[in-house]
Amino acid sequence: MTIHTGATMDKGAALTGTDNWSLPTRLLHFGMVITVTIQLGLSLVMSPPDDDKASVLASLTFETHEVVGMIALVIVVGHWIWTLSNHADGGLRHLFPWFGEARREVIREAMGLLGGQMPEGGIRGGLPGFIHGLGMLIVSGMVITGGILFFLLPESGKFSAPTEFFAEVHEVIATLVWLYWGGHGGAALMHHMKGQALVKSMFSLTKGK
Repeated sequence: MTIHTGATMDKGAALTGTDNWSLPTRLLHFGMVITVTIQLGLSLVMSPPDDDKASVLASLTFETHEVVGMIALVIVVGHWIWTLSNHADGGLRHLFPWFGEARREVIREAMGLLGGQMPEGGIRGGLPGFIHGLGMLIVSGMVITGGILFFLLPESGKFSAPTEFFAEVHEVIATLVWLYWGGHGGAALMHHMKGQALVKSMFSLTKGK
């Protein structure tokens, strides 16, 4: 299947792009990418405190996971505050194009994607905004349940019923984060291969509004 962009543009125009994300958005997005990636990596090694046979490394990794998780929680809360308090990057309209013409645009672009037509990225709604919004909701669910567990988890011994519940929910959401992390990263790579400098525009610290 050949994937092409919905708009006709030469490579030079694509590399220039219109993705002038504000500096706070780029910093917060970078922080989310780093902390989530670290958390996913740590989850492959760590053991919970109720595992009596856990190695020293697995136990230390879990403690690191807790600390990084709280940092991620602060970053995600900061991202929501910034999204709600500014319109430089589209605000909630960018993240949640769920109604009216915005929803119809998402459906059109989703159908186009099935036909091999990659939607243009940038500061807009449409399918890219819809996907970004889903990512924010998934990651928010992960850090919120993780934050609750931070205060509920015992130093050792069996988990209480509420702790077990939130631990299971956290694990399910973590699976969704794995899927999103791989899918979103793959889509960014495909945009880059098509000559659209979306990754550079998001992580560059040399431009902004």
